[in-house]
Amino acid sequence: MGSEASGKSTILNEVEAWLGRDHQVRRIHAGKPPSTWLTFLPHVLLPAFRTLFPEQRLLRVEAKMEEDPPTRGSYPLLFAFRSVMLAYEQRALILGALHRSPGGTIVLSDRYPSGTGGAPDGPQLGHLPLPSGRPSVRRLLAALEGRLYRDIPAPDIVFHLSAPLEVTLALNAHRRKREPEGYVRLRHATSADLHFDGSVVNRIDTDRALESVVIEIKDAIREAIDGSDPSPP
Repeated sequence: MGSEASGKSTILNEVEAWLGRDHQVRRIHAGKPPSTWLTFLPHVLLPAFRTLFPEQRLLRVEAKMEEDPPTRGSYPLLFAFRSVMLAYEQRALILGALHRSPGGTIVLSDRYPSGTGGAPDGPQLGHLPLPSGRPSVRRLLAALEGRLYRDIPAPDIVFHLSAPLEVTLALNAHRRKREPEGYVRLRHATSADLHFDGSVVNRIDTDRALESVVIEIKDAIREAIDGSDPSPP
C-alpha cells in the first residue's frame, strides 16, 4: 500500500521474482480490479456519463469532498454507484484469487482495501452523511458497499509504503504514464493513515535506496512465512 508514485509496483516486481524461486505466487492488482460480468456494461457506459456529467468524475468528486465535505446526502449518485462497483470488483478479484490458488500459494496484491473510510481502495460511502429517518438510494448503496468490503478477508501482512510529498511528485513527473499532480497530492494525503484491522502492518519509508527497502520487506516476509530470523537476500 502507499500513495501514487511511492514505488509499489517496482518493489512488488522485486518481491515477486524473489518469492517465485521457491514458492508458487499469484499476483493481483486490487487497486485496479477487472470488470466482472455484472459490471462490464456499466463500465462501457461510464465514458458517456463522464462526458455528460464531468463534475461527477471520480477525481473531481474526491477533491471537492476533501475541500468541502458534503452535507447530509448531497454527494453525487454516480460517485456512489461507482464506489459500489469498485467494492464488488475488488471482492470478486480477491476472493477469486484466494479460491483458485492451490494450498501454499502466496497471493501478492498491488494495493488492498483498508478499513479507513474515504481512503484509496477502501469504503467511500459509509463515513459520509446520509439522509436521516427515511430509506434512500444513497443509504442502500452505502450499506451494500459496506457489506461487500466486510466480505473481503484481512491480508496476513501489509507493507504501507511512504515517501515525502516532494519525492512522490518528482517520481510521478518521471513516470511513463503520469498521474495529474492534484490526484497525486490528494492520494498522498489520504494514504497517510490507513488502518488494517487483523493484519500485521509494516510501515516502510521508501525515501532511500531501493535495495535497502527490498531487504527490509524480504526479512519481514521470511518472518511471516516461517518465523525465521532475518538472513541475507
